[in-house]
Amino acid sequence: MKHLIEQNLINPGQHGFVPGRSTKTQLLQHYCDIFETLSEGTRIDTIFLDFAKAFDKVDHDILLQKVAKHKIKGKIGLWLQEFLNNRKYRVVANGEMSDVQDVLSGVPQGTVLAAVLFIIMISDVDENVKSSIVRLFADDTRISRKITSEEDKVLLQKISMLSMIGQTKIS
Repeated sequence: MKHLIEQNLINPGQHGFVPGRSTKTQLLQHYCDIFETLSEGTRIDTIFLDFAKAFDKVDHDILLQKVAKHKIKGKIGLWLQEFLNNRKYRVVANGEMSDVQDVLSGVPQGTVLAAVLFIIMISDVDENVKSSIVRLFADDTRISRKITSEEDKVLLQKISMLSMIGQTKIS
């Protein structure tokens, strides 16, 4: 985490798992975004996204590409690859045990490293919604946009539709 902070590699809108930030700082930042926009006499719309089972759906290959992009390479990069790719599980239900299966996606929840890896995974989310304000707390995402044209309204509606197609829970 220290490397990510020192190199400014964490999305500036990310408030989850970041030292000195919290749900309160995310809420205050969102409030300031709204206040500033309304003070300008401009309308602002916000959509709220909650990526269902986000930690379980992290694609290992994409995550490892992003890890390398964040200049985490060498022994640490190889260790992360092993950490993600060589995990297995089995399930016991009604006294019956399943065969051992490979874990094909996700980051191991309950570990500090899972939070760091998830932050890396989602760090570039705002690159896909240019001219919008993105505020995150882990996977809970707020995308706000100043509404100055019909195109601005349509863009947020498209994001909303795409998230429904991708089975992303919207609140």
